Amino acid sequence: MTHSTPKKPYGPGDTVHVLPCDERTSTDGYWDNSRQPALTVRSGDIVEVETGIHLSMKPGAPLADWAAAFRRLMGDIPDVYILEDPATGAERLRKGAGHHHLTGPIHVEGALPGDVLQVEILHIEPYPYGFNLNPQASFLPLGLLPDDFPEGGMRWYELDPATGTYEFQPGVTVKARPFPGSIGVEMAAPGKWSNVPPGRHGGNMDNKELCAGTVLYLPVQVPGAGLKTGDSHLAQGNGEVNLNAVEGAFKCISLRLTVRKDLGAIVDWPMASTPEHWVLMGFHTNLEEAAKMAVRRSIGFLNAYYGMEKGEAYAFCSQAVDFNITQLVDYTKGVHGLIPKACFTGGQFAGKNGLTLVPGGLKAG
Repeated sequence: MTHSTPKKPYGPGDTVHVLPCDERTSTDGYWDNSRQPALTVRSGDIVEVETGIHLSMKPGAPLADWAAAFRRLMGDIPDVYILEDPATGAERLRKGAGHHHLTGPIHVEGALPGDVLQVEILHIEPYPYGFNLNPQASFLPLGLLPDDFPEGGMRWYELDPATGTYEFQPGVTVKARPFPGSIGVEMAAPGKWSNVPPGRHGGNMDNKELCAGTVLYLPVQVPGAGLKTGDSHLAQGNGEVNLNAVEGAFKCISLRLTVRKDLGAIVDWPMASTPEHWVLMGFHTNLEEAAKMAVRRSIGFLNAYYGMEKGEAYAFCSQAVDFNITQLVDYTKGVHGLIPKACFTGGQFAGKNGLTLVPGGLKAG
């Protein structure tokens, strides 16, 4: 349906749809390309997506409730596997459905394998609550330091909409920076695939750069793309470590979905754009290999988009590109490179440093 009172920064000619989060429009933590679309839109349309909190938890619920709900979910939907992927080192493992809650899939007309889905994140309005937890190690030894904190813990936080902050503890205040922890497209392989590890489809990237005002590029794997999002974060540092960030839900995340037919030769892996940076991502079960992937993809992008010779691009990465740990907890770990657009001051780069990739501005490197 079309929303009658669109929020900024929409234009008067925009077509805006609303996708609520309910039993028809959402799934638990897995991808499955046989699932029927929750919504069909045209390229260039905007979708206001509502997302749900992990395991449909009620605010204030204790860790024991989360563990019991997760145990039931894994028992109810056991035949969910991690997809084997030589690019990321992921092995085929039976894990059961993840605790993430995902809204979608959204079918974008005209999107075909080999295309790229351009996802402009226009606006995010979170619900004013969220939690952070690390589970009991005897149940699930997850997070970076399960042996150091075997008893686990769960803490709820309330967001102050007026200030956009929450109290971590008395005298300690954190500024919220909402972003979708998981956003991606359906995988080409048939079956139910875990949302825990990120990969070529995007998915559980946990990249805090993907806040409102940024653009994500995802290689399309199935007709219609099948975009889903969830695992909605209110705040996270560079490097999710104890399993969660502040996990919440979005009353609305507004996404403009555009099919790009001109980027498939170079955008064969998730990447993003902020007003200040290009964001090149690496995912691998080995952190050093994830870093190598992020560096190699940064080199490839600098060569393809700006025409920088690859040896020079390697040196530029060492001098000007920040490589940050994205997360350390999702089996396939993440590192991302932030290429500063402000460095490209020459007239030959005019028009190339905007928020979206320039049509025809890429060459195969």
